[in-house]
Amino acid sequence: MNTNAHNDIERFLTVLAGREPAGGLLEIRYRDPRTPARMRQQFHHANDRRRSARAIVRLATHSDVYIGVAPRQIRNGGRQAVAHAWVLWADLDQPADDNLAARVPVPPGVIVETGTPGHRHLYWPLTVPLTPTAVERANATLAHALGADSGAVLGAATILRPPHTYNYKHQPPRPVTLQQFDPGAHHPDEILAGLATPQDQPATLGNRRSGATRDPLLTIEPARYVEALTGQVVPRDRKINCPLHDDSTPSLHVYRHPENGWHCYGCHRGGTIYDLAGALWGLQTRGSDFLALRGRLSTEVLHES
Repeated sequence: MNTNAHNDIERFLTVLAGREPAGGLLEIRYRDPRTPARMRQQFHHANDRRRSARAIVRLATHSDVYIGVAPRQIRNGGRQAVAHAWVLWADLDQPADDNLAARVPVPPGVIVETGTPGHRHLYWPLTVPLTPTAVERANATLAHALGADSGAVLGAATILRPPHTYNYKHQPPRPVTLQQFDPGAHHPDEILAGLATPQDQPATLGNRRSGATRDPLLTIEPARYVEALTGQVVPRDRKINCPLHDDSTPSLHVYRHPENGWHCYGCHRGGTIYDLAGALWGLQTRGSDFLALRGRLSTEVLHES
């Protein structure tokens, strides 16, 4: 990989790290080709972007690579490792839209094309960091305005593909490219000015923790809805075979509390009861699909639990 690619990755990581104080970490997650059902992790000091970039380039030669969008404070990939984020982001899975800038007050400064046609990750650099709860609410607002993915990708612990890697879901693998790079930062209030708060949407992780929602579906213990939706019994180790991909070694972890939900370390999906049911039933977690999803869950899970 050429010098320009290394430089692009470093610049991208600099946006994610923001003005992270000493002690912050960048999490790199990747699939080991010897054990493709498992995701592995590396942690590098947030102020050593060159080392992180070299690791990403090396791993990308044979593996899907992801980066934690928010810096970690401990060597852990969960939400508890995140104290704040220096960017907002959205996951857009639709054809290129020339009117994208007209749908939000501030257009995204950084756009990464993931290798799947029409699939892009959008980033808004911030002048001030936001707490996990605040960033999740802000991401949900942007997703609502853009018609973007409103699932687990909004969470503060989200990992996404860095540029100049490869998407191995396709054969041959397709490059992940940096479509646009403008590191100019904006205040969150400027980015969100005039945007409506999502209505009739599943709550973000932060909203659930703060008690901003009374949705009874989001109070069901994950083991109960996972068993109801998949037909599998959740064992003591809380790991089952993921129904969303070929999974010979159980890789879907079922957490104990509704605010944590579920996460598959094989296909990198996770989230709430809505995210699992939507994936199983082929329904989106927004718009009319969400209303249908909620109604069906209320009938088949809530009233049976």
